[in-house]
Amino acid sequence: MPEVRRLVSVVIPFYNREEFLAGAIESVLAQTYPLWELFLVDDGSTDSGTKIARDYAARLPGKIHYLEHPNHANRGVTRTRNLGASASNGEYLAFLDSDDIWLSNKLEHQIPLLEKFPQAGLCCGPSEYWYSWRDDSNQKNLDHVPPVAPPEQIYTPPFLFTNSYPFGDFGAPTPASFLLRRSAFELVGGFPEEFNSATDPLYEDVAFLSKIYLQVPVYVTGLCTDRCRCRPDTLWISALGTNRDEYARRYYFQWLKSYLQSRAGVDPSVWKTMRRKGWMYLRPFPAPVTKLLRRAANGLGR
Repeated sequence: MPEVRRLVSVVIPFYNREEFLAGAIESVLAQTYPLWELFLVDDGSTDSGTKIARDYAARLPGKIHYLEHPNHANRGVTRTRNLGASASNGEYLAFLDSDDIWLSNKLEHQIPLLEKFPQAGLCCGPSEYWYSWRDDSNQKNLDHVPPVAPPEQIYTPPFLFTNSYPFGDFGAPTPASFLLRRSAFELVGGFPEEFNSATDPLYEDVAFLSKIYLQVPVYVTGLCTDRCRCRPDTLWISALGTNRDEYARRYYFQWLKSYLQSRAGVDPSVWKTMRRKGWMYLRPFPAPVTKLLRRAANGLGR
């Protein structure tokens, strides 16, 4: 077993991403921080992604590992990330979606921050929303790096829960920006597997952050160290502004209500915030109605 102290276990889940997978892997190989292991976790791919991942694992045995679900099943991204995390060894965990990339200084920048601030369980920062990945000059003006929260400070629970998306004005970091202590990941029980293709996978990262924000101090850095590839065929882009997004929001808020009810000693401000933003999704309103109610509430600054 490799030395676990300061080792980063990187998990790349993938499903039919043959066009992008090698780029994600190469961005890990390019890291200036050397103490990492990589788990390529196959979520039942039917394209050449399986071969690409196996070839990388064969090229760097002991450093890169290939995993899959039993019977090469498709289980969804939350279960796939958790599978990689459970098989890994490092003190730290990092996640990279198979169509995104890290900049070469990602780990070198974030590891010292978690070592400097041992009370923080998660370090995250802004990501570049990358529309010009096809080298399309017409899309380059869409590239942008939205802020997460005022940077270079630690936030203690539940501040980011009540002040971040979808409840407050602060943004939501993408999984590519995460660097977690394993202890924090295990404390919250990993990614919520209730979000999957059989239920609704759309808000899985927001649900994970909700669990983190309620229990774990978070350090927010202002430096962008990853690029999130914006493709029109992704689930989250295609759902924006549609009834599909409303159904996903409903599932998230109903999950959140159950999650909060299962926990003792929830801060009253958390319940107040959840009800203020989520009340419409806890009632049997159809999607067009919740969309109108949400837009009206946003217009009133609620």
